[in-house]
Amino acid sequence: MENRPLITLAFHSSVPGTEPELFERYTNWLIHSYIRMMMNLPGLSGSDFYKNVKKSLEYPVQGNINHWRNRKEWDSYNTTYEGNAMGEEQASWIKRDVLDYIWSPVYELIKSYRNVPSTTGLEDTRIENAPVISLEAFRLSPGDEDKYLQWFSEYGCNSFVPLFVHLPGVKGYDWYRDTGLRRREFNRENEYPKYLSILYFENIEAFGGFTESRELAAFLKAMRVVFPRGLNYKWYVQYQLVKSWRK
Repeated sequence: MENRPLITLAFHSSVPGTEPELFERYTNWLIHSYIRMMMNLPGLSGSDFYKNVKKSLEYPVQGNINHWRNRKEWDSYNTTYEGNAMGEEQASWIKRDVLDYIWSPVYELIKSYRNVPSTTGLEDTRIENAPVISLEAFRLSPGDEDKYLQWFSEYGCNSFVPLFVHLPGVKGYDWYRDTGLRRREFNRENEYPKYLSILYFENIEAFGGFTESRELAAFLKAMRVVFPRGLNYKWYVQYQLVKSWRK
């Protein structure tokens, strides 16, 4: 894990009953102060801020995905005074009953696919020109986790995902494993999917085309052979990109 790229998911909503103006003030602070300051610190290579496409109460309304080249760089950020001070400021919004901080997992990249291969040959969790993402993760029992890992590694990665990224409007596909690391201690949820897929699209219409594709239908049919009782989604939600930061 030491040399694999990592992402952190920092997603949240407003506390029910919060004045919209207060939550907007928090969002403005996050975008114009917090993330910009983060980008000046060592370790972080990029951040993407998203809003929930459907604004469903089942999932966080917004959040950012932060990109780290490896575990060492993630650790280096966590030791900075500025990083911890900004975390304390964020915690103050929770104490004021403005912020419901929901997700804070750290995921390690297992495999990355792009419809246009990287010119450097290096795996990179960052992606450009993909303003819509879909977070997808199955609810797996302990007994199913190993079976899913083996099947997806052998068939999903080699047979299906390479087809997905060549469908119209599909820009990329990243497959992750939960590291068990956590950036914050004040998040509401503490149990996360073991494996997470993030799919990238050029627009919401491309996402719709993907859901109706023969390739996805074949993938789901093949999974039913391995898991005859079926698998239910723990996460299945789409987000729209608002702003990106890179260095």
